[in-house]
Amino acid sequence: MKNLIFICLIFIYTSVSAQETKEETYTRKYQNYTSYALLIGSQKDDNTYIHAIQMDHNYLATKNFAVGLETGIQWMDINMATIGPNIKLILPCKNKQSLYTSVSYGSVIPLKKETDDWYTIKKTNGEHFLNTELGYTFPTRNCTAFFMALGYRYQAYSFTREDWWLNSVERKITYNRFVIKVGLKFN
Repeated sequence: MKNLIFICLIFIYTSVSAQETKEETYTRKYQNYTSYALLIGSQKDDNTYIHAIQMDHNYLATKNFAVGLETGIQWMDINMATIGPNIKLILPCKNKQSLYTSVSYGSVIPLKKETDDWYTIKKTNGEHFLNTELGYTFPTRNCTAFFMALGYRYQAYSFTREDWWLNSVERKITYNRFVIKVGLKFN
C-alpha cells in the first residue's frame, strides 16, 4: 500500500512540475506596432527634428519571426508617406517582455508638390527609404504593450524644376536620420 501511495505521489509531483515548466503555447497572430517617431538630423539641417507617425502591420509567422508592412507619414520639407515590407526578429525575455530588431525598405510617396519662390517645379518624385531599429516591448495588463526603439532611417525624394539657363534640372534630397520611437503594440 505504501508503495502505491509513493508511486501516486511521484506521478502527481511530476505532472504538476511538468505543467509549471510547460512553455506558453504559440499561436500565429496579427500584431500592430503604432508609434510616434522623432527623426533627428544634423544641426546643419533646416529641420533638425522631424516628426513621423508609423504603423507596422505584422503577421507573427513563428515565435521569433514576423513579416509585414510598414506605413507612415513624415513631415519633412514636404509631407511624405512611406510604404514597404517589414521584417522583425523577436527575442522573448522574462514576464512577456521582448527585444526585437526590425528592417524595412520601401517607397516614398510625396503628398504634395515641392514649391520654390524662384523656380517653377515641374514634378516631385518619391524615391525609397530604409529603416532599421532595435526595440524593447513592455507588456501591459491587456493585449497591448508599450515599446521604445532606437534606429536609423534613410529617405530620399527628388524634384524637377525649370531653369532659366537650362531646360530643366533634377535635384535629389536625401535624409539620414537617427530615430527615436515610442508607441503601442496591439495583439
